[in-house]
Amino acid sequence: MKPRFDDRIQNFPLPPNTTPCLTRRTLLGLLTAGAFAGLPRTARAQACSTGAFAHELPIASLSFFPDGNTLISAGQDRLVKFWTIPAGALFRSVTTDAVPVQLAVSPEGRWIGVAMQGGLLEIWSADGQKRRSLVGHSGTVNGVAFTADGTKLVSVSQDHTTRVWSVVEGKLLRTFSDTDAMNQVAVPAAGHVMGRGRSPAQRGVLVTAGTQVYRRLLSSGAIQQTAPGTAFALSPDGQLMAAHDATRLYVNAFPSMSPLASLVEKQAATSLAFSADSKLLAIAYSDTAPRLYSAPDLTLIAQLQSNGGSSLAAVTDPQNRYVAVASDRNIYLYGLPSGAPVPICFMDIACSAPTSSGLQYFEGGMLYTLGCGESIPVGFACSCNCVPGNCPCVYDTGCACDSDTGCSCVSDTGCSCDSDTGCSCVGNVGCSCDSDYGCGCVGDSGCGCDGDVGSGGGCGCDGDLGF
Repeated sequence: MKPRFDDRIQNFPLPPNTTPCLTRRTLLGLLTAGAFAGLPRTARAQACSTGAFAHELPIASLSFFPDGNTLISAGQDRLVKFWTIPAGALFRSVTTDAVPVQLAVSPEGRWIGVAMQGGLLEIWSADGQKRRSLVGHSGTVNGVAFTADGTKLVSVSQDHTTRVWSVVEGKLLRTFSDTDAMNQVAVPAAGHVMGRGRSPAQRGVLVTAGTQVYRRLLSSGAIQQTAPGTAFALSPDGQLMAAHDATRLYVNAFPSMSPLASLVEKQAATSLAFSADSKLLAIAYSDTAPRLYSAPDLTLIAQLQSNGGSSLAAVTDPQNRYVAVASDRNIYLYGLPSGAPVPICFMDIACSAPTSSGLQYFEGGMLYTLGCGESIPVGFACSCNCVPGNCPCVYDTGCACDSDTGCSCVSDTGCSCDSDTGCSCVGNVGCSCDSDYGCGCVGDSGCGCDGDVGSGGGCGCDGDLGF
């Protein structure tokens, strides 16, 4: 790899007015390195074209940062990705040690809690670069939540325990034995959104859900009250709790858990989220399109569009502007309070089919990725205009891979699937680099690039299909 690309990975600034030529191989390395910074200004992007995906495998969790300008996603492809809002630009990708199940961002935005399969639980710095393992769970960690002051992290696991950890020290403070495997946990917010503090009954409380919803003491884990539901959400103002048990949708007062409204809804709800003003309720389902209701009366406001896949996560931004939904491998953004779709594309070129192209540009030495179709914002340096996708075809997902003809595709990985030609050269075998097509220019040799050998300076990428 040339020093120019080493510099990008280390976050060193590029010289001004630089327009580098990226190969697919280099692009994958950059995305995996997680060396990209947030978008400093709003940029428009069109809705995704066919074959564009945010992750290679289904997305399990979403979480907003407190300012609402960054969204993070966790996929079953073992990647946590960082996106700008509302542009939907990918700027960082961090690999996890196991499949992530749920994410949580601390109230002040300093920490990220990452719950994973295999009993793994970690606290990350806000940029995902510093990570601390919290050792204690023996089964998949299904849920995590920070306390309102951000000093503690609460986790629930398939091992029938709820654990409370010190965020700064990473120490286990308390362990509670559960009657069943808990799937979700939440701690009441500070109540600042509506200018109200929490009542005494709300302080020192947490809520978990397994076969039903439990209101418990944070100090001892003692169960104070139960209510129907296997998935739930607490409103930011601390006054409401919504729950779903695959038969009915409920809105209860909190912390009393007295019923306020309910309706029959024979769907499998996977995630519920109140808007920041506590007046709206978004719900994701495993078997139908997401929905947006008013709260607490449960009037249907909108049936949200999706790609028809299973939706495992719905989150609202703390600034009361958007709701984001993860549907299979895609992310969709909707405006509040109407639920109208926001026409942007959350796209990672590394896991999108070559039938879909992504726009790449640098600013301050940092790389941003958007769906193609819009002009690059003024002041940004273009990197080869639109770059075709490079889906690695993990388990034949993410691109066409018709019969995998023409690619080595060992274990169905490494296949770029450009009309079944132009294999991404697993092990550098079978890569002829004819016409610079699909090869990635191993050793930076064989690239036409306006007569410049390799992908060094002066590469305009004319006619080289964006490489």
